[in-house]
Amino acid sequence: MIQIDDAGSGSFVGGTCIGIYRPETNEYYFDIIPVEMYNRENFKKKLYLDCVVDIVNKGFQLLNVNRSETVEVCRGYMFDRLKPWLKENGYCWYCTHITGRVQEIVEKNFELYAINLGLPENYIAYTKYPFHFHKLLRWVYADFENRIKLCKVGWKSWQKYENMPLSQSWEVIQNNHLYCLKCGKKIKKGSLAKVLSYRSNKINYIYLHSDC
Repeated sequence: MIQIDDAGSGSFVGGTCIGIYRPETNEYYFDIIPVEMYNRENFKKKLYLDCVVDIVNKGFQLLNVNRSETVEVCRGYMFDRLKPWLKENGYCWYCTHITGRVQEIVEKNFELYAINLGLPENYIAYTKYPFHFHKLLRWVYADFENRIKLCKVGWKSWQKYENMPLSQSWEVIQNNHLYCLKCGKKIKKGSLAKVLSYRSNKINYIYLHSDC
């Protein structure tokens, strides 16, 4: 049996992880749809769906998937262009709710990929999978020029918030559990911090070291 699942399609930061798993032998292949496929022009054409086909095609070759194997495909929209490809190429497949080992592996690989992009591990735990949009916005706005390049800017939800004005102020930190969203290091209690604020679904605050 072959199982195909995705992770990260709902995360504003990063591309999307596509994983292929053979439970009988514990063989696994995955790749990442580049975030560039989610810019405005490419997203409008849904080119990320073509990337799914390319990844699965390569994975099938590397795993030597044959037509006698049953292929389970996640029900999500990410596989809308894969389904006709599977049919045209003579694979025995069906859509189902993917759970278990393959789901865990794909989600973990996306998490590691997001950490490699720069998202702190403790912030991922805070945002909770699949990464809360408005909490991720705070991380992006903490270093906007560099981090917006890592985002799915073709999303309509982003276009609603992309021109939000930011206010800047200064505050002496009164607790010891705040972290700078730019460098990721702890902000010491009693130190002066830079505070950025904006309104999206609510008023959001971004705490930064004074020199970050």
